[in-house]
Amino acid sequence: YGLLIRAGFWFSARSLGDWPLLMCCLTLPIFPLAALMDEKLSQRKLINENVSILIHIIITTSVIVYPVVVILKCESAVLSGFVLMFIASITWLKLVSFAHTNYDIRVWSKSIEKGASHGSSIDEENIKGPTIKSLVYFMLAPTLCYQPSYPRTSFIRKGWVIRQLIKCLVFTGLMGFIIEQYINPIVQNSK
Repeated sequence: YGLLIRAGFWFSARSLGDWPLLMCCLTLPIFPLAALMDEKLSQRKLINENVSILIHIIITTSVIVYPVVVILKCESAVLSGFVLMFIASITWLKLVSFAHTNYDIRVWSKSIEKGASHGSSIDEENIKGPTIKSLVYFMLAPTLCYQPSYPRTSFIRKGWVIRQLIKCLVFTGLMGFIIEQYINPIVQNSK
């Protein structure tokens, strides 16, 4: 078919009109805040464990379904939809880790209150409940494993960060090339 790359696949006049996708992306932080509220209520024993689990299931399901519905309603450009689903997927993975870790912390705290953990070394920093500061750091940190506190170095490895950004750009471009050059013609011919 020759070289089929065209600019409209990634960016088009329609891409600039994808305001609903931008608004969806900007409202995604509501879900981690809802998960934090659920954890606070559960920590204070205002809701029981089963209700807390159900709320976490609803929150994590919504963080994936909501962007999908917005993307399908808007018929957006590929790049806009891809970026939104990429961010939503990361948020989903982080919220699942947040829920599991806080559940384990609550179970561990209950066993400590009952005196079941004799002789174990317990770091008080790791059994306290989640705070807004720990949640914000977790949502911005490049990790999918939630911890109440993270070990940190005193400096940022700028070379490593630049290499990772370059890899991300190169492989995103490669993905776009493969989709545009090989997958789209097959899909168009199958119609």
